[in-house]
Amino acid sequence: MRLIVFLYIILATQAFGQREFGLAQVKKLCSPEFGGRGYVDNGHALAADYIKSQFESFGVKSFDSSYFQHFNIDVNSFPSDLSVAVGGTNLVPGEDFVVAPNSGSTKGTFKMQKVNRGNVANFLKTLKATAAVDIKDAIVLDVRGIENKDTVALFSELKVVLASITPVVWIRDGKFTWSVGHEEWKNAVVEIKREKFDSRATEITLNIKNEFKKGLETQNVIGFIPGKKKCKSIIVSAHYDHLGKMGQEAYFPGANDNASGVAMLLYLAKHFSTHQPEFNLVFMAFGAEEAGILGSKYYVEHPLFPLKKIRFVVNCDIMGTGDEGITVVNGTLHEKEFKKLTHINAEKEYLKKIKIRGRAANSDHYWFSQRQIPAIFIYTMGGIKAYHDVYDKSETLPLDEFSDLSNLLIDFVNSF
Repeated sequence: MRLIVFLYIILATQAFGQREFGLAQVKKLCSPEFGGRGYVDNGHALAADYIKSQFESFGVKSFDSSYFQHFNIDVNSFPSDLSVAVGGTNLVPGEDFVVAPNSGSTKGTFKMQKVNRGNVANFLKTLKATAAVDIKDAIVLDVRGIENKDTVALFSELKVVLASITPVVWIRDGKFTWSVGHEEWKNAVVEIKREKFDSRATEITLNIKNEFKKGLETQNVIGFIPGKKKCKSIIVSAHYDHLGKMGQEAYFPGANDNASGVAMLLYLAKHFSTHQPEFNLVFMAFGAEEAGILGSKYYVEHPLFPLKKIRFVVNCDIMGTGDEGITVVNGTLHEKEFKKLTHINAEKEYLKKIKIRGRAANSDHYWFSQRQIPAIFIYTMGGIKAYHDVYDKSETLPLDEFSDLSNLLIDFVNSF
């Protein structure tokens, strides 16, 4: 009886330590110090430096003389203070409005011309018949009441066309979902929550300044732990970048997406640094995933060791919840490994459910799959709904299943 109690205490303490480790890492990565790990105030590079320091502290080795694999991207950013006022009322960036990621700079006060389902046909006729330079107003696009997907798509296309002519306002129903811009439009496109848009107002004041960074240098952070058998390698990956800052007032912490995945990667690196794996274990913290899955694409095009020596890839992206289990993307492609994962889970009773999913080009596993390298992408289900918004914070991310999930991944890696 005493032995059982003793073992229970050891396991409980270990689990507590795992979750606390994860929470501390997520809090650090989501702190204002890193500014959302994006492309304003060098957030992406500061986060990469931190991950490198963690690798060094765990004794994870680097390939050649550096943990960094540098590459270049084109990215649009908003480094300066920005403001939007409708009818004289200032709106809160990130909460009341967001600037479309490809927006250009726009400054001034503009009269507003509203386009909706009732007048869009006449507006298009006028637009076709009128020289573009004659449009001086900010165009307000409102899709309320439009259920036809083709009509909504028409408004979306119109938004891009108009952005080359004049500022555009999109009235948003529901939550914001921001992203990283890869190009630069001539004018700003501003999305405003419906409840924050004064429909009686006739004017909007915009102060939006963008900075398009062409050929910006960013990096992957890569290290490894030598295995007992050095013939093959298993990769554990997670992207560390997020959306960064929109001006100096709003930043996107990216707790679940994907500080949680980096926390898992770092915990596994820490664990295996004192528990030598059977095969080489390579840890890849990819940059520029939010900019188009570019870090992993660059890696498979410039590998640090032969791709044919990769036995399996486990990509961790969105690891912060799990009360409803996990989903395994590419599980249908790798049934043997999926069955192994589910068998371990059933035997150890780690997670509530493991859901299988097919191929999807939605994270860093994708480029490995395109090279016929076995790769899965695991994400957790349930819990908070914050995603690509300012509310994806460390304070509200529970990591309730972090310990069970990390144990499952440890057992899975050891099963090869």
